[in-house]
Amino acid sequence: MKLAMFAGLTCCIAGLALPASAQSADMNKVLRYYFRAPEAGFDPAKYTDHYSNNINYTIFESLYDYDYLARPMKLVPKVADGMPQMSPDGMQYTIRLKKGIYFSDDPAFGGKKRELVASDFVFALQRVVDPANRGAPWDFILKGKLIGLDEKIAAAQKKGAKFDYDKPFEGIKALDRYTLQFNLKRPDFLLPQILAMPAAGGVAREVLAKYGEESDAHPVGTGAYKLRTWERRTRIILEANPNYRGHTYTPAPGAVGVNPELAAQLSGKTFPRVGVIDIRIIESPQSAWLAFDDGGLDIMAELGSNFANMVAPGGQLAPKYAKHGWRYYRSLSTSVQWKMFNMEDPVVGGYKPEQVALRRAFTLAFNSAWNNWVVQMGLVEQAHSPVSPNVIGYDPKFRNAFLKFDPARGNAMLDVFGYKDCDGDGYRELPGCKPLEIAYLTSTGKDTRDDEEHVQATWRRLKVKSDVKKMQFPDLVNARQNGKYQMAYGAWNADYPDAENFMQLLYGPNSGPANESRFRNGQFDMLYEQIASMPDSETRNDKLRQMSRIVGAYAPWMYEFNKLDTFVTQPWVNGYLPHPDNFPHFANWDIDMDQRLKVLGTQP
Repeated sequence: MKLAMFAGLTCCIAGLALPASAQSADMNKVLRYYFRAPEAGFDPAKYTDHYSNNINYTIFESLYDYDYLARPMKLVPKVADGMPQMSPDGMQYTIRLKKGIYFSDDPAFGGKKRELVASDFVFALQRVVDPANRGAPWDFILKGKLIGLDEKIAAAQKKGAKFDYDKPFEGIKALDRYTLQFNLKRPDFLLPQILAMPAAGGVAREVLAKYGEESDAHPVGTGAYKLRTWERRTRIILEANPNYRGHTYTPAPGAVGVNPELAAQLSGKTFPRVGVIDIRIIESPQSAWLAFDDGGLDIMAELGSNFANMVAPGGQLAPKYAKHGWRYYRSLSTSVQWKMFNMEDPVVGGYKPEQVALRRAFTLAFNSAWNNWVVQMGLVEQAHSPVSPNVIGYDPKFRNAFLKFDPARGNAMLDVFGYKDCDGDGYRELPGCKPLEIAYLTSTGKDTRDDEEHVQATWRRLKVKSDVKKMQFPDLVNARQNGKYQMAYGAWNADYPDAENFMQLLYGPNSGPANESRFRNGQFDMLYEQIASMPDSETRNDKLRQMSRIVGAYAPWMYEFNKLDTFVTQPWVNGYLPHPDNFPHFANWDIDMDQRLKVLGTQP
């Protein structure tokens, strides 16, 4: 029977009062989507996990965004009124806001319409670095950059102190109701891209004051959608924000790679078109596939390797699925995946020769070819550096000298540095004959068994005991950010298309929520500070290659792959195109309800 998983949706939607005015959105249109893992919460300053970020991107608006169809990515104004004015030395930016942008209605506003103004960004961007906000997991995007901000952070870190939001500082100023000024410690040519991140979205102070620690359940933004209902880690329903101003699509000046067919499809329309976004959390890939195949999901996002090869063997949509009218997309993502070690762990971390040897030995014993072609079924490209493809600073010719499958060399290395089988059980102990067992942390839900078995097989090649620990994705992220692990998998999709966004994940002062491996290396940090203040150039690229060599040598990460992402949509979904930012662009999508009815024989 069609729509088995979504059978209760019609009565659910019908039983709720709909907004009287939601701009161009048709409140009878329901787009059915899913997340492969649970979300954590909807506060842009507090949560960094991908699925929470998807919702934050949809509800909150930043000063800038990226053109929906331009490839490569092109920065465009969102709530800013034009591109920023930058001083010649790259140390000051002035940004004007558009007038007449309003937050969605909320009791915190006392029944009045609340306009988005410059002071909202002064407040919101300070929240990003406030240690009280779950340790400020996004603080790396602003820390060390803005005049006077680090001093405010240091004051808040003192015992019993709180972050003083009202104390003026030079780094961020509201010059008037609609004008922001940023004053930097050093040149930063990437600040506008940073201000496009969901973490930099505008928030209203009254809302945070009203809801306090429950703010993650009461997101109030100026975006195209607002939160209707939330069943934690189960279901999220968004509805069109009646206060949203609506937007149209025209390719930005200078945009290239724009799909002309999609541009024509979007032309002349005001968005959003869909009134309701119904998102289910479906951790089982098979369950998600069955829901899509049965018509219960409109979009199959980031299809797992096994299903991707079934749907599009060799990169071409299989004839039987083409007959359904499905649309298929495959592209190399702006992401990197790796295995990482907690550099503060006494067993797998550290910088002594024997500790480095253990991590290098794992790299030598890890069969990347098997991983890429069997575990990942050929839908990846081997990664050789911390930087992903399709971003500034990526070098496709760079090769990691330590990425070679040579278990014999790995075992010889461990022999040399004193990892011996002291008790005769066939497994090595630490130098000095202390116990040695490595725990690998991964998430529940996704098809990870092959990956887990491959990690354990790698350690067995080295005669090292290992174990696997699993938890839900938000809990896994929390454990990594707080250093509660030995070894784990990590992944990052570009927040902005530049190598700095990846290298900051290994920058020593970011140890913690951003630098989850807690890697610290003086030479790496010096190079990072240099590239962070440089425009794109070959000199900068040379420094990036040096940084990649340092990471390869100390092996806090073992690079795995860059993903080839596969997406499939139903024939009634219009305006869809996966974006390199890896966010669902709900506000640009539409549904042909008549076609859906014709195919399925029923309304959702």
